Amino acid sequence: MKNKLLHTLVYLGAFILFITLCFALIDLGSFEPIISHHIKQELPLSGVSHEVTAVLLNFRALDTLLEVGVILLALIAIYTIKPYFRYKPLSFENTITNTFVALLFPLIVLCSFYILYSGSYQSGGAFAAAALLAGGIIILRLVKPKYLADLQEFILRFVYISGLLFFVLVGVGTLFFGSFLEYRGGVATFFIISIESILTLSLAVILATYFINAVQRFK
Repeated sequence: MKNKLLHTLVYLGAFILFITLCFALIDLGSFEPIISHHIKQELPLSGVSHEVTAVLLNFRALDTLLEVGVILLALIAIYTIKPYFRYKPLSFENTITNTFVALLFPLIVLCSFYILYSGSYQSGGAFAAAALLAGGIIILRLVKPKYLADLQEFILRFVYISGLLFFVLVGVGTLFFGSFLEYRGGVATFFIISIESILTLSLAVILATYFINAVQRFK
């Protein structure tokens, strides 16, 4: 009886919250776009011409740094439970799948680099490029389970932390010229592209590791 009452109250609360959010969204048009005005005003100094990239990698780069840290913490949690599992290959190699991967994977890498660098002037950037590249790594690993299996663990771990580490190092470097992760003008473009390039590789490997570990493990 108590559980039924609790479930009813939770459902009722969720419904009230849903209605409240609906009314809030309806009234959003009445707010003055102050933030949008400031973004457009500072955009020429951000180093990129796309508002989303400017916000994520310049105006609020610290938030993005923390998001990368959360992704890395999730991987650390996976490694924490790793000793309790062992691995089983997901697939086996054959001529058809090998040929398919040989053709598809380079295209995926090329598209991910395009999405990465096009993020400076349109929707894209490191997170989208990393997700696509992670998909390519997963396909490669599914078809060729032994591929890169002998890669040293310390190399993988360096790739895992390289994105966050470089992000922090850039922030420390900017302390000598102003505030943490505050860069404007000509150097902003270099910092944003370099951060996003390293983040793409690091996040792609992390995201692929999420999937590979989740699927391959069995007790």
